[in-house]
Amino acid sequence: MTLRIPNFRGQHALVLHPSDRNCKAIVEQLERLGVVVQVQWPAEAITAEGVDVLFLDSDLGFDELFSWKAGDAVAPIIAVLGSEAPGRIEWTLSHEPSAYLLKPIGSTGVFSALSIAFHNFALKRMRVETLRRLEERSQFHGLILRAAAILMKRHDIDDTEALHLMRMESMRRRLSLAAVSSLIVDGKWISGPAGSRKPRAGQSRTRANSAL
Repeated sequence: MTLRIPNFRGQHALVLHPSDRNCKAIVEQLERLGVVVQVQWPAEAITAEGVDVLFLDSDLGFDELFSWKAGDAVAPIIAVLGSEAPGRIEWTLSHEPSAYLLKPIGSTGVFSALSIAFHNFALKRMRVETLRRLEERSQFHGLILRAAAILMKRHDIDDTEALHLMRMESMRRRLSLAAVSSLIVDGKWISGPAGSRKPRAGQSRTRANSAL
């Protein structure tokens, strides 16, 4: 991932914080950076629609504050912390903020917090997407192998012939190999004869893995 400090001008920030000197300091720094700022408190069931970053007074946070589950924020959260009570810290950590600001807020710190928050949030999204793709690939491979095993047993053929049969049906139907595999596993496609040749002695039955 290329490290690049973004330009925050024109970004939209939602500041969930009571109106006090800490809130004022955050807003002033954001406005100097060209950020469009909205302050909201009290707040409940926040959706963050159209918001690029949230500043949250974690000392006053509560479970119904956001419309999403803890840890599933749709935008980077910057937690504004003052209390060191274990319960407050635990609640804050459960929402996986991307950066932190410690009270009292001075005349600096917001730019660094924004830079760290956007970077960490992007990294988290990349990790989630990578994990999703790995899970899909694992399911995809498993599905194809199950379908190939069904054809191998049904027609007494080897894995290469089973995969060839599946690919031919994939092209004929203009479906993905995974879609054809689903039809086979679900019993919705009973393939035609693929030949009665039995696998040669000692022939590997593991080529399906390398052929995917």
